Amino acid sequence: MKNMKSRITAMLFAAATTVCASQAITANAWETFYYDTQTQDWCELPQNMGYTVSGWSRYANISGGKYWNETVSSGDVCSNGYKRTTYSGTGLGTPLTGSQALCRHLANTFFGTKTYMEHIVYGNTPIKMGDQIRLGSTRSGSQKTIFITYVNSDGTFDAFSLNNSTHIIERNTYRKKSSTSYYLQRLNSNGTVVEDNIYMDFLIRPIKEGDVNGDGIFTQADKTWLKNKIGDQTNFYPKDVNALLNPSIYRTDIFARVVWANDYKVEYSAFYTVGWNLTHKDGVTGAVNDTGRMTFDGSGYFHYIKMNAEG
Repeated sequence: MKNMKSRITAMLFAAATTVCASQAITANAWETFYYDTQTQDWCELPQNMGYTVSGWSRYANISGGKYWNETVSSGDVCSNGYKRTTYSGTGLGTPLTGSQALCRHLANTFFGTKTYMEHIVYGNTPIKMGDQIRLGSTRSGSQKTIFITYVNSDGTFDAFSLNNSTHIIERNTYRKKSSTSYYLQRLNSNGTVVEDNIYMDFLIRPIKEGDVNGDGIFTQADKTWLKNKIGDQTNFYPKDVNALLNPSIYRTDIFARVVWANDYKVEYSAFYTVGWNLTHKDGVTGAVNDTGRMTFDGSGYFHYIKMNAEG
């Protein structure tokens, strides 16, 4: 832990320009592929969020009760399945303000990427650490966004947000109204409900390597998607990205990065890597990967994607 302070400081203030080479593309890739500086495994460990939250408070003046009023420029965003039309109506270069800006800033810092996908919240949608959740039944820019810092074992979760009027940072605890509800309840320190029927509209998450079907997790469904769309034999590959997804409707550029589309072609290595990582958890033969993320394969860790060196 002796290097934790320097790690947090660097994460908060240094430009994230590290380029992680993909395991599944060749040296003559159509362009340089960029990935976030934090691995998927690292970002899903609660203690790492804890270190980061402490760093925000100590070095960036971001904690409950503090004043914060900044504009954040959005990175690339698509909706689920890599569709171009977003629920928030935002995309590359859109200026974000208020709670939406704070939550995007925290997510950018923690995940090391500015490329995201939006997902509608349903009753069975799991809430994950690092989620940016848009609250409210309308999608105006004034609606509150919360950033999830901890998902607790008792079903509650802690979150940062910002009062859009006073610009004072808030830290609150929430829980789903029921296990199958898309409504939240806000709790006080005693666990008493102080606000009820808080509507969750959609959430925003980084895009994982290998999530070819764009549902936010890495599962057997991704291998099935590739098999159904292309096939599972080498002679079915390569497949042109723009033939798989109409670029006028989908963000094929983001999709191409997720599947390591060399020269905008999906190679057989993508199908193989997806299959391999589903049946070799942490590189162990026969240990089925049920983590929802790509895992260590002996040559490197998998990451969230970025669209360029700056994010």
